[in-house]
Amino acid sequence: MSTSSNISQSTYSPSEPETPQSTTQSRIQNFDQSLNHADLGLSIEQSMKNAQKELHQKRIQSLRKELDYLKSTEWEFEYDKGFVQ
Repeated sequence: MSTSSNISQSTYSPSEPETPQSTTQSRIQNFDQSLNHADLGLSIEQSMKNAQKELHQKRIQSLRKELDYLKSTEWEFEYDKGFVQ
């Protein structure tokens, strides 16, 4: 039983005053977390831009392919103006 009372006495309690070193360390940790959060935001934003650019390029390729097809089959859709009355 004496060991459990020793453990409970050695745990950190919020009422203990923070030392300048612990305050500095917590500020550094908060700053690092903020940077990580900002980096994550920039990474997501960059990924979204890349995905949008890739989709745009695919749409352009698809439209060019369709345009080439229409140009190659254009003769099938021409009609003789003299035939229509």
